[in-house]
Amino acid sequence: MNDEDVPFVYEIEKATFSDLWSEGTYKNYKDGKGQSYYVARSDGQVAAYCVVMQVLDECEILKIAVGMPYRRKGIGEKLLTTVMKKASETGARLFYLEVRESNHPAISLYRKLGFTETGRRDSYYSRPVENAVLMSCVKN
Repeated sequence: MNDEDVPFVYEIEKATFSDLWSEGTYKNYKDGKGQSYYVARSDGQVAAYCVVMQVLDECEILKIAVGMPYRRKGIGEKLLTTVMKKASETGARLFYLEVRESNHPAISLYRKLGFTETGRRDSYYSRPVENAVLMSCVKN
């Protein structure tokens, strides 16, 4: 991600999530300790983004979103696969995330990439209130 990507990333954020990170969070992406910010492009346009936090051999997928016009085209899968590969190259072995229990497309993608359900958090999300599904996978 670079400075020019921030407005496009934030537009995807607003269209995807009800609990938003501030635009300032993305503007300060270079300051995140242990955090990495990635974008995927399609025809030169920001199509998706992913934010991860890596500490030693653990990598949490904090955010991943695909812009509406780019969904169901494999961009999210390619982005997440690339991000996990890069994190693996720097020692990550355990990947984990949480996802709204109603987000069946995302859950299907995560399962396809080797994630399994490891737990749930009741009423984790707000706007609307919804449970979170905890998922993780181990890569060698």
